[in-house]
Amino acid sequence: MDRRTSIGADAVLPEWLRGSERYDPLPDKSSFIQHNLEHLGGMLTQIGAALPVGGSAVDRALCSVSPAARMIGVPVAIVCVNITRNMLFSYIMLALVLVAMALRPAWLIKAILGPTLAVCVLSLVVALPAVFVGQYSAPIRLVVKAFVSVSLVIALARTVPWNRLIAGLRGVGVPDAVIYVCDVTIQFIDILGRSMLQLLDALQLRSVGRDSRKLMSAGRLMGALFLRANTQARQMAESMQCRGFDGRYRIRHERLLTWRNGVYLLGVALMVALAVYLG
Repeated sequence: MDRRTSIGADAVLPEWLRGSERYDPLPDKSSFIQHNLEHLGGMLTQIGAALPVGGSAVDRALCSVSPAARMIGVPVAIVCVNITRNMLFSYIMLALVLVAMALRPAWLIKAILGPTLAVCVLSLVVALPAVFVGQYSAPIRLVVKAFVSVSLVIALARTVPWNRLIAGLRGVGVPDAVIYVCDVTIQFIDILGRSMLQLLDALQLRSVGRDSRKLMSAGRLMGALFLRANTQARQMAESMQCRGFDGRYRIRHERLLTWRNGVYLLGVALMVALAVYLG
């Protein structure tokens, strides 16, 4: 007993055991990871989901119209705005768009105005050089046309659910292959976006302290995402073959000949007539 006590008293810990284990990582910024997480999170909340339109009388009336009719009217309106030389027609359409936007809830106005104003700023930058060659009205014309066109498209996308838009494509005679590609693309954006969020979360948890090679991880993340996309696409194709998919995309047809659709299409016809009259 005495011998064991003396041995324990004389024992000396090695140098690597006596060292302090305290670790204070150097401060570092994770702007790449944080910005991508916030951007992807905000984008995924908008994909395929329409905003509630219960508080807007304009959108309640438009939602009663078939998506197929609206998918005819919106492109026709955009074409009329962009081919008419008389700015009176563009100003009339701008007034109608602004009145409809004013009747919408604040969150819907924000969702429409954000990307619309971004496109308008880009259009203004592109058209500004025309001022130096004497085309002083070109920036205004381009901005007005861009505002009307983009706001109409975004209002349609944000107030109509994706499944109804797909049914609208079928209603206007779009081929099954195109509808299938559009539908699967939206679903894969959601799936792969969530996979990207998981990869960014994992990278953020492993990024402790200062790392000069952190930006190199962007390429590795994209490579991992590409491999996941390839695997999921192959699994989806095999599962659809097992379920008897024969290339025909079956969607419930919505009636196009209704009085609401008739009123809407009559308005589109009057708009076309006004555009032709004003030139």
